[in-house]
Amino acid sequence: MSIDQRCREQRNIADSMFMDFKYTKPGSAEQVRALNTLNFLLSMWNDFLGAEVRRMDAARSICPSKA
Repeated sequence: MSIDQRCREQRNIADSMFMDFKYTKPGSAEQVRALNTLNFLLSMWNDFLGAEVRRMDAARSICPSKA
């Protein structure tokens, strides 16, 4: 899955999270859920980007640059 695809997949979740956080009472259950969602999405991005680094490192080891 590309970064663009990942962003498109998460757009609705991010929009909902933003609305819940911005337009609800401070400390409400909706805000706590929005923060938990943000934490989860950041964890997903960490896993995704870590896998991309490993994939690119593997590709570089197959075809080392001539620099």
